[in-house]
Amino acid sequence: MSSSKKIDPRSMKRLNKQLILRHLIERGPRSRIELVAMTGLANSAIWRITEELIQEGLIEQKGYFMRTNTKRASVYGPTKAFATSLIIDVQVLQTTVALGFLDGSWEIISSFPTNGFEEFLNNIDSIMNSKLFDERLRKGKTRMVFSLPGIVDGKNCTLLYAPNLKWHNVDFREHFARYGFEILIDNDSNLSLLGESFFAKDIKNSNNAFFFYLGEGVGGALLINSNIVKGSNFAAGEIGHSILMVKNTIFEVEELLSISKLVSMFEQTTGENLEGSLKERFDAIVRFWLAGDKTTHQLIDDFLKNLVITIRNIGYFMNPEIIVFGGAVSNLWETFGSFIEKELLQIDIYGFLRNIKFRDTIFKSVSPSLPGCNITAINKILEDMNNA
Repeated sequence: MSSSKKIDPRSMKRLNKQLILRHLIERGPRSRIELVAMTGLANSAIWRITEELIQEGLIEQKGYFMRTNTKRASVYGPTKAFATSLIIDVQVLQTTVALGFLDGSWEIISSFPTNGFEEFLNNIDSIMNSKLFDERLRKGKTRMVFSLPGIVDGKNCTLLYAPNLKWHNVDFREHFARYGFEILIDNDSNLSLLGESFFAKDIKNSNNAFFFYLGEGVGGALLINSNIVKGSNFAAGEIGHSILMVKNTIFEVEELLSISKLVSMFEQTTGENLEGSLKERFDAIVRFWLAGDKTTHQLIDDFLKNLVITIRNIGYFMNPEIIVFGGAVSNLWETFGSFIEKELLQIDIYGFLRNIKFRDTIFKSVSPSLPGCNITAINKILEDMNNA
């Protein structure tokens, strides 16, 4: 005798609640009428669930939607009354602290030189004991999310290895749980791709993509079948530690494509002392290149040729639909895209790169991993809602 599995009404209600909140987060404020059309749920279910979300402090009325000349419908959207995330975006040279909110937005609070781990701990402690956050940090609702430039075991909240920081086997839960917030950590490249997948339609609608992270070091993140792949040892996408042979010498890709190493080489070769952030110094080098400086042209040409070979390797090994460039530099494709395309045509002998889309990150004013930290916290809220 066949038997049908009974549907748990409580489970269905949690799923519907999650569905409505996700729609409001991803698509912005909507009226109840619009939510009925978007979700296919009954008007009574939409009304009941939105009331619950209001009572739980997750959504709030944002205004009115003009349906007719005589009748207006209330519009609801994610609240900004509390921070979903306290973001600690750790880069080799600088750490940025920000608050993230349920609507996907963020607010930068502070920044400081990363330096050694003990000094890093002291800086975080000073910020946590300050009055920078008002009442927006809520225990039980706010997550403390770290973006880290290294190999990360997110499940155990452990940074296994960050070679450019010289941090090894750091248990972030052990060091930071005392502040009373759930601790979440991930690799900067993975978080960058997560941010792109939330905000950029082309990544959201693609099955496979690669985020090419260029900064003090070089990293990468893989989206395969719409999921970010971490790897059995948490090293998936670590293109910077793959190798190339140049003039019979083996180099790690990071040695050839690190933006900070390119800047240092430029300064040593030209005697120039560039100032500002890593991005600002890179932009200064680009200006020398555009002005026709021969020394800079040689450095940039070598950099780009190694970049082209690495892109070909990614394209042939993974064959993604999209490759996004980001990190400390947000305009690499805009600046060098025509040169890269020309060089790729010469070495794409099988045509495997022909349909791959290349572009810069959509995040121009912040590190792309910073928005990704907040999306991690938002996803945790939605996940917890489903498991409640």
